[in-house]
Amino acid sequence: MEELFDRAKKFLKEAEDDINKEFYDLCMFHLEQALRLLLKYILAKKVGYFSKTHSLLTLKEELKEVEPKISEFLDKNRRIVRELERAYIGARYLPFTYEKEEAVEALKFVKEVFRLYEGD
Repeated sequence: MEELFDRAKKFLKEAEDDINKEFYDLCMFHLEQALRLLLKYILAKKVGYFSKTHSLLTLKEELKEVEPKISEFLDKNRRIVRELERAYIGARYLPFTYEKEEAVEALKFVKEVFRLYEGD
């Protein structure tokens, strides 16, 4: 289970490196992976399992009972969550172009989710 959390942190680090290299599309993909693995880790830790889904919004719903603070934060930032889901699809099938500002905003968002979890 700890592997999920370790891997999530590695994806977050990759996203930071991607911004420095101006690889904004890869940054968004790595942020989606970091967030998804973090959410799955939280669910595994709190309830013992997680859905085999690629949807951040589905995972957000599952978190409502066990991590309402994180679920609410994801709800308030639904636009960014949807953009990260889009980046995942784009990385696999049809790449999207992102601007630096979008990547930086998404990075701050994902870091805040990590902070919310680690602050518990």
